Amino acid sequence: MARKPNFTKDEILDCAYDILLESSLKEVTARTVAKRLNASTISIYSAFSSMGDLKNALAKRAKNKLFEYTKINNTDMEILDIGMGVCLFARDEKELFRTIFLRESMPKDFIDEVLEDFKKLIYTSFKNTPMGPELSEKTINWIMKKGWLFTQGFATLICTGFYDNPSDDEIKKELVEMGTILIKEALNNGGN
Repeated sequence: MARKPNFTKDEILDCAYDILLESSLKEVTARTVAKRLNASTISIYSAFSSMGDLKNALAKRAKNKLFEYTKINNTDMEILDIGMGVCLFARDEKELFRTIFLRESMPKDFIDEVLEDFKKLIYTSFKNTPMGPELSEKTINWIMKKGWLFTQGFATLICTGFYDNPSDDEIKKELVEMGTILIKEALNNGGN
């Protein structure tokens, strides 16, 4: 079968994404993508200037999937759904989670983008809670920072297998317990 000389960026990205889901980011190389497409590596490098660029595009696709998870109504609280989404994503989409959060040499602008997007999402959700309008910006920011540190750490433990395959209810229980502690601390000490 003759090789198709050119592939679009999307075709290459789709192929790389499939490889990522089937194995790991480490397996996403110009050779493995080219082999899967029955093409030469030249096709890959004509669409992406480097494998780093291709892997960054994969990270952006993974980020979009992560944010889909945060919008699923798992509970009756939007703010809790965000935490649930992050943890369920870490449990169900381990390679995608690793691609975003556990990859060395991730560009700083991408990390900043992810954090800023989360900050906006969480802040808006927090303001929509019954107590949200009553809290100062400083207190909300303190709760968001501490909550993110816990949720990110918990999700990483889930992804890496230290917290082995927790159920949705177990994840919810842990998030509710920590959220309650953080809110009590914030209300008692003004988020300091």
